[in-house]
Amino acid sequence: MTTSTEPTGAVFKRLETRPLGDLTPYPGNARRGDVGMILESLTASGQFRPLVVREQADGALVVLAGNHTLQAIERHGYGPCGRVTRHDGQERPCALCHGQEWAPTAQVAVYTCTDDTARRIVLADNRTSDAGAYDDQALADLLADMDGDLAGTGYTDDDLEDLLQYLEEDEPEPEPDEDDDQEQEEPAPAGEPATSSAPATGGDTPPPGHASLVLTYRQADKDETSRLIAAAGEVIQGADSAEIILRALRTLVAVIDSRHAPDGVVTVAALLKAADLDQT
Repeated sequence: MTTSTEPTGAVFKRLETRPLGDLTPYPGNARRGDVGMILESLTASGQFRPLVVREQADGALVVLAGNHTLQAIERHGYGPCGRVTRHDGQERPCALCHGQEWAPTAQVAVYTCTDDTARRIVLADNRTSDAGAYDDQALADLLADMDGDLAGTGYTDDDLEDLLQYLEEDEPEPEPDEDDDQEQEEPAPAGEPATSSAPATGGDTPPPGHASLVLTYRQADKDETSRLIAAAGEVIQGADSAEIILRALRTLVAVIDSRHAPDGVVTVAALLKAADLDQT
């Protein structure tokens, strides 16, 4: 078995500035970038990231990462370009040519690698540009710190407005504070239901001659109570909610009383009578 002594991966050689004529785009690059947006960034901030190029055995320099930056510099062409951007309220010339005579050049980081590694670098650069997500709030804060001058950021005023609107709509509503919605009730004496002068359920004021009644249940009894009231509503057609609840409570009392009867038998007649539904 033969072990290869060839270096693994890309090997860095040097960092330099080269005329565009010395650089060759990677053939068959699959990604289609926004060259216009990149050029806007270059004219506002300059080239802040070198192109990654492979130095081949014949001395050719092939761009592995940054092919669209290369295209944007080509689109800029020779200077002066006449482009002006605003920074902190002041106009500044293009950050590439600086408003002067300039032949297009690019900063490059030169590496040597195999054909296989070169393909992997190109694919990984394209793929990682698509991956990941944003912290929307952090992005909004960064854009807002630009004080309305978004030139060269890749974002527009409309983008920031849409992002702020999205964050506002996505913000969860605060949970209501029960202490703010109702007055504290005095605990009722043991064995008696708690009463309240607060408006009845739904915010309606009780009619003359009526009073509101607040019942407090254990959590374990809540479902059973709901089922009892629902059953009463099915039997008593046309009655209002207060009457249904009252009949349900009467039925419950009848069941409790029957448990203390000598024979321990619950009769339908007893339940109907307790609920005031005896039709005989």
